[in-house]
Amino acid sequence: MRYLLIYLLILFLTVAAPFRGEAVANESSPRYIVLHICALSTHYMKTEMEAGNLPNLEATFRNHGMIESAITYIPSKTPNVITNIRNGTPVEKSRSLSWSWVHRETGERASSMSVLMEMIRSVSRTAALNGFYGVPGTHLLSGIALTNLPELLEDYHVLEFYWFAVDTYGHLFGEENFLRKLRQFDRQFGKLMRRLDDDVNVLIYSDHGMVFEEGVRIENKVKTLLGDRITAVSYPNLYIDESANIKSTARTILEDTPVDFTFFRSDDGRVTGFHENGRITIQKNEERFYYSYEGEDPFGYDEWGYRGKGLTGDEWLYLTYDMRFPASPVSIYSYFLNPTSGDILMLFDESKFSRTGYSRSGNHGGFTYRDMSVPIFLRGPDFEHMYDRETLWLQDLFLEIDDVPFGHTPARDDHYLGWWYHPKKNLHTMQLSFSPYYRWRVGTEFDTDWAYNIDNYYFWGKFDLFRGFLARLWIGAGVDADRQVVRPYGFLRHELRYRKLTAHSTLSTAGNHRFALEYRLASLLSIQVVNFNSAGLRFHF
Repeated sequence: MRYLLIYLLILFLTVAAPFRGEAVANESSPRYIVLHICALSTHYMKTEMEAGNLPNLEATFRNHGMIESAITYIPSKTPNVITNIRNGTPVEKSRSLSWSWVHRETGERASSMSVLMEMIRSVSRTAALNGFYGVPGTHLLSGIALTNLPELLEDYHVLEFYWFAVDTYGHLFGEENFLRKLRQFDRQFGKLMRRLDDDVNVLIYSDHGMVFEEGVRIENKVKTLLGDRITAVSYPNLYIDESANIKSTARTILEDTPVDFTFFRSDDGRVTGFHENGRITIQKNEERFYYSYEGEDPFGYDEWGYRGKGLTGDEWLYLTYDMRFPASPVSIYSYFLNPTSGDILMLFDESKFSRTGYSRSGNHGGFTYRDMSVPIFLRGPDFEHMYDRETLWLQDLFLEIDDVPFGHTPARDDHYLGWWYHPKKNLHTMQLSFSPYYRWRVGTEFDTDWAYNIDNYYFWGKFDLFRGFLARLWIGAGVDADRQVVRPYGFLRHELRYRKLTAHSTLSTAGNHRFALEYRLASLLSIQVVNFNSAGLRFHF
């Protein structure tokens, strides 16, 4: 029997050898942690940091990179950013401008559920359930999951983490709770940074801001006002029946609802906007955007001397990024180039927000500084070229950084050789497992006494259905064999991890359920307790 054990060990090491070489070769690759804070505006970042309420963000990035005013997508909605930012997709090519939309040319429609599913598909698989952590009552899991990132960096070159609780609590419970969740993020972020090596690249960005003043149920008001002329509405997008007159409808909305601005695109390519005290016209010619107005200038551009000169998108950005309406001519004109944009863009000034059943106390989606201006924090050797930037189009963030290996997965999971001892039975269990590819694992296990007498063998394979920052779920099948009978079985295995401690729970159709606790002592060694009646070691390769 001892020769069988030696043979299995040699076989295991032979299979493991080529994969070990690949894993080692990647150890020197840059590592990135990308944190998305939902709903953190430049306005609140500045006020909270000046008040000393974000000490860990301040300490971490003080002497590194802090872009205070990046200008986000319009409409300033989460799916618009998450589904597009990694590839640098501009607003005119965005797939999800809002939580529902209609394609002008094909008539294709997207519901809130389809937009949500597209947003989930666009993120890495480890972050797919981050939205769940934003639900009240489960938000504490965000902090626990965040502290697990250093361990996962052993497997992944890039880790993306989405902190949604700030946004959720702002929508549901208002400004005070919004700020409380922001401060909670800062505390948890401090715990993470104390566990990270200095050479890890850390990036934090936000998708939009938040407004808390007067809530208006604008979608209901517009439906009541326009009736059958509406084909769909999702603030700030309004889609109207093709028989309706867009210009007169835009005026009607402005006059008979609390909306502050209405915009629409004419057949000649100009974008026209109505407001209480006049009219706006935006045009584009040879990559230059032209802004003019009749009556008052609602954007205040004339205060810094603008007189109708054509400016590039970047020129508008650098001249107006800290104004109340940052680079609005570029954002609004680009929005209407998207075939899923509404026929009419309805927008509030910074004193109002669209109130819904979910967004009872605060919302976003507007185009003022409070909605559009967001911070970016950078630290690490691969970000140093951006430390001096004052502003940025958020859609260009990862184009400016370049070569962040999103979607990277390890070549395989670790191989291991495990052993544990049962004092009451005076038996010890040997377990060999290797991973030929990422998410796949095969192995064998057997119980033996000290004379190497073996009664049962287990041979199995399993596949990883889900992996997050806290948990991992496997499904598998195998055979349980003794000297007379071979019995097939299936099983589910769930792993719950906190830092170096992992709890393994296995449910098997064969009835041999198992619970184990494993603590990683070093990269190649861990101790384990199985069913609270045996203990041993596991060697990782």
